[in-house]
Formats: sequence, structure tokens, C-alpha cells
Amino acid sequence: MTQHDGADQGGGRLGKRLSLIVLILLATGAFFWWRAHRQEPAAQGVGAALVVGDQRGGIQALLKAAGELDDVPYRIDWALFPAASPLLEALGSGAIDLGGVGGAPFAFAYASGAPIKAVFAFRFMDGTGSRASAIVVRRASAIRSVADLRGRRLATVRGSAGQNLALRLLERAGVAPGDVKWVYLNNGEAKAALASGAIDAWSTWGSYVGIALLEDQERALADGANLSAEAGFYAASDQAIATKRAQLLDFLKRTARARAWAQTHQDEYARVLAQETGLPLNVARFTVRESQTEVIPVDNSLQADQESILERYRRAGVIPNAPNLAGAFDSSFNEVTATAE
Repeated sequence: MTQHDGADQGGGRLGKRLSLIVLILLATGAFFWWRAHRQEPAAQGVGAALVVGDQRGGIQALLKAAGELDDVPYRIDWALFPAASPLLEALGSGAIDLGGVGGAPFAFAYASGAPIKAVFAFRFMDGTGSRASAIVVRRASAIRSVADLRGRRLATVRGSAGQNLALRLLERAGVAPGDVKWVYLNNGEAKAALASGAIDAWSTWGSYVGIALLEDQERALADGANLSAEAGFYAASDQAIATKRAQLLDFLKRTARARAWAQTHQDEYARVLAQETGLPLNVARFTVRESQTEVIPVDNSLQADQESILERYRRAGVIPNAPNLAGAFDSSFNEVTATAE
């Protein structure tokens, strides 16, 4: 929000505190859900429910908007997570069957030994990235370029799409990763830290960018619009692939149809997204507009793409080595790509 006087500033601070409290409650709830189910693997078999991990404003909202949650011949149990990392932990433990994640978090989870595979892939339609992936600074900040981040405090989620974006933008600007002061915070914490001045910049994605730019009146220092697009995935547990193939295939077909529907029904999707998440409609419209993707086949080219991400993290000193991702991609569900045509 724009702050004009003392009363507005107080309201703004209160709003930010309430937003942070809500995010903390979401994160806490997700953690206890995961902990409760960690030792209780999802039921198996043809008639068993499909347990889907999701993030706020994720696939559930899209499927609902597109009408793809009507007449599902099996039960879908939804589990909400605050970020990809706890979702992937739950997936690796067998507490959930499937979840949507960015390429970088998936690569990290697989490389750490999680029994999961990418079964569905998508990419921004025009071959480039999105304005909804951005490094955000305060509007009045003296930082005017990515090069100005040298010696500054840059917050992001460790190993996330936000850190991957930041590393790519720093590399393009000729700034070594070690020249910035990395601060690892979840998105709710980073939002509050930027507003208070505790950090200088924040690398984030999705509706967090829309809120920062349209509601908090912050400024995008740089974004992913001029970078080549990288793939995102739905990953499934090895156990679910073996025992719930029919449910997975049906769900992924619905997902492919919903993504195709969203391309020509952006305002309808944005209205449902706003209703489901509580986002302001202008933020929901921004998020939808900047998140248009197409389904792509799961093939060997994706392995090379993901290994390049891991190599980027290795060069930055975030991980000690870049492991091979052979076996991480399951192409046996590729028939779903025809569903989106």
C-alpha cells in the first residue's frame, strides 16, 4: 500500500504484521500436517485417494476455475504447503503422492535421494521467463541496477526459484554470488524485512511479486522477462507411480486441459484465484497474466536443463557438487501433452 501520513503508516505496519501472522500460521499448519502424516503413507490401490501437495493459489485454484474438479472418479485430498521444500519432504516420505514444484527445488530433492520423479513438465509459452519472477527493492531505494547489489543484503528462499533467478541475474550483470550478502528467509519474513529495511532486496516469484509491486508500491529491480524460460514440474513419488497410475494420469490430463483453458480465460481464472486466496483482483490478474504456460514432454533435454541449474548452484558455492539427474524423469505419462492441444 502507498503510505501517505502517520495514520496510513500505522495501518500499513499493522497490515504487514497481520500478513506475516497469516503466513506463519499457514507454515505452521503445513508443518504439523506433514509431521502427522510423515509416518502414515497415503493409501494405495486403484480406488485410493490421490493426495496432492499444493501451494497457496496453485493447481487447486486453477482446476476449480476450469471446472476440472467436477466429476472426478476418485477422491483428491489436498495438502497445503508454504513452499516447495516442505512439499518435497512430504513427497519423499510418501505422505503425499504428487506436487507441483519449480525446477531448482525438484533437482535438489532428487539429488538428495528422495524417491521421486518428474512426471509432467511445463514452460512459459513465449520461451522467456516472467515479470512475476523478480528481485524487488523498496521504491525509494538507492539501488538502481543489479550491479548495485554488491555488498547488499539480498533475501530469498534457499534453493528456490527465487535464488535461481537471482543467480542468473547476477551472472548476467557480472556480479559474483559472493559479492552479495545472502539472507535466507521464507517469503513472508522477507516481505516484512524489506518493508522494515532489514534487507535491501528480495528475490521472489508469483503473487508475492504482484503484491510487492501493486499493493506495497515497491519496485522491481530486475525480472525474468528477458531470461530464457526454465521448466517447472509435477513430481510424483515412486510409490504413487507404481500404485496410483490411473489416478495420476487422470489428474495430469485435467491439469493439462486446465492450463490450456487458462490461456483464453484469464479474467475468469483471476477472479477464482482472488476468491480462493484472498488476493486483490489486480494482483490475481497480474499473476495469471504472467504465469501462462504450455505443457511440454518430459524428455532427456529436461535433464540437461536441470543439471545446468545445479551447476549454477555449485559455482555459487550453495552446494558442493552438481550430481547427475539420470533417472529423475519419467516419460511414461507424456500422453497428457496431447490433452492440452
